[in-house]
Amino acid sequence: MSMDFADRIFRFVWSLHTDRDGEFRMSQGGHVTLYASCFAAMTLHYLGKLPEVSREFRSSWADYIREWQREDDGYFIGPELVREEIISKEHTWDVVRMHLAVHVLPTLDILGVQPRYPLAFAHPFLKKNYLEIWLEARDWRNAWLEGNNLIFLGQFLVYLRDAEHRPEAQECLDLYFSWLDRNIDPTTGLWGTDSSTSCARAVYGAYHQLLAYFSEDRPVPCPERLVDATLRIQDSGGGFAETGRGGACEDVDAVNILVNLYQRYDYRRPEIRKALRRAYRSVLKRIAPPGGFVYRWGAPFIHMSIPRTSVPQNVPHLFATWFGTHTLALLAEILTDVEPLSRPPWQFNRVLSMGWHRPWDRTRHMLSESDRRAEQEILDIRDSLRRFQLMTTRKIGAMLRYVKFTLFELARKLLAPLKRKRSSF
Repeated sequence: MSMDFADRIFRFVWSLHTDRDGEFRMSQGGHVTLYASCFAAMTLHYLGKLPEVSREFRSSWADYIREWQREDDGYFIGPELVREEIISKEHTWDVVRMHLAVHVLPTLDILGVQPRYPLAFAHPFLKKNYLEIWLEARDWRNAWLEGNNLIFLGQFLVYLRDAEHRPEAQECLDLYFSWLDRNIDPTTGLWGTDSSTSCARAVYGAYHQLLAYFSEDRPVPCPERLVDATLRIQDSGGGFAETGRGGACEDVDAVNILVNLYQRYDYRRPEIRKALRRAYRSVLKRIAPPGGFVYRWGAPFIHMSIPRTSVPQNVPHLFATWFGTHTLALLAEILTDVEPLSRPPWQFNRVLSMGWHRPWDRTRHMLSESDRRAEQEILDIRDSLRRFQLMTTRKIGAMLRYVKFTLFELARKLLAPLKRKRSSF
């Protein structure tokens, strides 16, 4: 790329700022949303560029975000959340309110402040009976949606424990993890694959609750099967979407799982690195000329079925830019020999959330020549397998053609006398 991608992303983010401190549009010509304000702050934070913003502006930014919190229940009702417009059966009014809150919390943290009011809407989860009923109501046939619901819960419980100092939250977290452990499919290391959910959609869902496992240092059930399943859904172009064209959510979901498991377990590491290299090339292709990311080329976007977040196809926007930047930051954790990834002083969200990651000391995990040779051996093995498959396919094809010809000739010879008898009458 002719220009450093970090600088291009930085300029794109600021191109969506309005005249009011901390207020952003989702895309050029799009609506002002509270989501956009959060995505802008987190994106600059990941790039290590948030300190370049004056302290006064950051304070105004935080004040702007906190103005949207309601005192009675603690929800943040941004201008995009108009109840009459939220009509989705999956992304209900309760779901979108919680979804916005899980982005506001890490944003306020990196801006150096806390919410003005307690998260009263989350306090019912501190009652074990309520929590158990809520957990048992999860439907693994829609594992992707339930993954979102489960990170809401995990994040709120951690926040209630650490920020609101509610000691009973830890007992509820223990119950949460125990329930998740019991519901995992041991053949894939995922949730929902034993309930008719595709492997890909189960990966997209698992990303969310696995964040809680990683953040709380919980052992991951069946990590090897989880690596196998995640590697299996990558397409030839490097993306992880079922459509085969990559996607902001799908790519970060898979990359996050692979990076975290790479850092914790010594299993198929050369193959994971090869997958991450392909993903890196795929992710960069989603950067549009203005400098921001599209979710997926050739497809319009709407966030959580919220009409005021809609974006036309091929138009970059802050949601995709936030997740795309986070994906690059994750890739930089492992691909230490990719020079463009080594330039930004990458950061991550500091509290459990989508965008959280516990970085390791990259200087102690620099890739070596032997690492690259191991990756090349993987390629050589794959090339050999492809050649063998091609050769085998050709041989089988030739054998089938020979058998077909032989059977045809045999049938012709057997039928010839019958034809001569008929002609004699």
